[in-house]
Amino acid sequence: MFIIKQYPQDLETPYHLLLDADPSKRLVDKYLACGILFGAFYEKETIGECLLIFHNDISAEIINLAVLEKYQNQSVGKSLISMAENQARLLGCKYMEIGTAEPLVKYYEKAGYKYHKTIKNFFVDNYDFPVTDNGIILKDMVRLIKNL
Repeated sequence: MFIIKQYPQDLETPYHLLLDADPSKRLVDKYLACGILFGAFYEKETIGECLLIFHNDISAEIINLAVLEKYQNQSVGKSLISMAENQARLLGCKYMEIGTAEPLVKYYEKAGYKYHKTIKNFFVDNYDFPVTDNGIILKDMVRLIKNL
């Protein structure tokens, strides 16, 4: 059984997971500086992470979410999302946002997120290198939203 908790500051930052979800270390470091990082732990291993940032008093965003492949489809990601949503709710947020690529939209819709908008060429315009998912070059970001 895994546990979910705020990521301890004395542990090494799980860049292997963070960079799996967002390959720009510059952006990951920017978000880490202002966000709350949650970890999923099995025994002594970090098996997943979720990075939460706040846009204002009523809006938060899961800006980064990753789970080690061998632990996927075991509710780790779902539990991380739930922890982030609960934290945002406790801090007074009214809704949660997520920006993702088309291949992951159905995953977030199953968690209750609804389509908000598409940002054309987001991955092309914001990264100096091609961003891929399973060998497919990503172009557009899909923005999803959920009322808390």
